Amino acid sequence: MYEENFCIRRIKELMEKNHFNTYRLASKAGISLSTLTSMFDKNTDPRVQTLEKICSACGISVSQFFERSSRDLTGDQEYLLNAYDLLSPSAKEHLISYLNYLSQNVQELPELK
Repeated sequence: MYEENFCIRRIKELMEKNHFNTYRLASKAGISLSTLTSMFDKNTDPRVQTLEKICSACGISVSQFFERSSRDLTGDQEYLLNAYDLLSPSAKEHLISYLNYLSQNVQELPELK
C-alpha cells in the first residue's frame, strides 16, 4: 500500500474537523465529486485552484493549510482561535465588528477586515 501524501492527509484532517464527507466537501467547495475521489484514489495533489476552493470551504487560507509549525499561543489565544473556527460566517462578521468596537481606543491594534 502507498503512503498518503501531505495534501491528501491534510484534506482528510480538515474533512474530519469540519464533519465533512467527500460529497459534502465537494459540494461546499464547488468542485466535482469525481475530482475529489480521483485525488484520494490516486493519491495525487490537487491543482492550486482546487486547493483554494477546498481551503475556502473549510474556512482557512492556503497558507494555513500548509502551516505545520506550532504557533506560540497562550491558552486563551488558542481557545479564541478554535472558537472562531467553529463560528458561522455571519457570527464571524459580528465578532470582527465587536472586536473593532472594543479596539477603537487602543492605538496599537489595527482595524480588522
